[in-house]
Amino acid sequence: MEQADTHTPKERPWLLLAAVLAGFFALGGLTMLLPHDPYARYQQLDGTLHFRSVWSYERVAFDETPIDIAIIGNSRLQSAVAAPVVQEELSKQLGREVRVANLSLPQEGRNAHYAMARQLFEHHPEVELVILSAIEAMPRDGHPAFRNIADPGDVIGAPALINRDYGEDLAFIPFRQMSLALQSWFPELFGIRSFDEASYWGSDYDTTLSYESPTGGSIDKDSIYSAELLRPYAEERIRSITPPVLPAGFADQEFAIERYYTQAIANLAHDNGAQVAFLYMPVFEHPVPLREGEFYRNLGRVLTADCIAADASKYSDYGHLNTPGAHKVSRMLGDTLARIGWDSAHAGEDEVSLCP
Repeated sequence: MEQADTHTPKERPWLLLAAVLAGFFALGGLTMLLPHDPYARYQQLDGTLHFRSVWSYERVAFDETPIDIAIIGNSRLQSAVAAPVVQEELSKQLGREVRVANLSLPQEGRNAHYAMARQLFEHHPEVELVILSAIEAMPRDGHPAFRNIADPGDVIGAPALINRDYGEDLAFIPFRQMSLALQSWFPELFGIRSFDEASYWGSDYDTTLSYESPTGGSIDKDSIYSAELLRPYAEERIRSITPPVLPAGFADQEFAIERYYTQAIANLAHDNGAQVAFLYMPVFEHPVPLREGEFYRNLGRVLTADCIAADASKYSDYGHLNTPGAHKVSRMLGDTLARIGWDSAHAGEDEVSLCP
């Protein structure tokens, strides 16, 4: 006669551990199915450095005004490209209305740019050109707001090697999904608002103007500093760049976030009949060549504003333009785009300077 198994859970702890882990992952997986309002995701960034991303979502999701050219990049592009100035210059030179929106956000991280591009093409398939940021050397990390604004599937499907944020981003999603579901079900209780056209900043919002920052008082974008004041910070920024540490054949792993999502945005654009380009805004007095310029040039035009680097009066700090500098670059950008166009035949060619 077969004897009954009398082992207790304490004698087989691995069974209990396996059951706990299975239950944890099952419940975590179920949270991915919880519905929520994507607008609530972006409202989590209210009161942070990325507060203007709420307007970016409103512009693409609720504003039916067409977008012909979208700028999606880092804070250098946010402070350097005045969308209304670019569209005025392009419309004048091309003899037709061209609408431009700057959807950039502070800090580096192409994964957040991809999340915004997904929303852009979902709501505005008419987009003809997406201009992305490029800096001296590719960043290795993703954007801190990616976990807040990305679709759950995009967080799960992010490249895991080498991605130092992957585990933390993944662990954040179940809590985020439960929180967003509750906020969507009971918006008044959590201060989640519906879109209000009366308080909307408008289709032609200029990201290069002075503003009240929720994280630190007024930001005066008309400030002008001397070269002597800017130079030490610019030199320190250039010295802080870490060159590639892995052989060139491992670039896709060392710069996994930048390369994976840049290619993904290019694919998304091409699938929608649009093109991509890259705009490099130099650090003051350091218009250095892009170390991975060939990667970008294989996907689209690379534009540079190298001449601006010598003019301290156009910078608000070592790497960001003030409003006068931004309006100058924006006029040059509009003029250059009108002159060279943005069809795919330009991919792979040399960098193009905006400077006359």
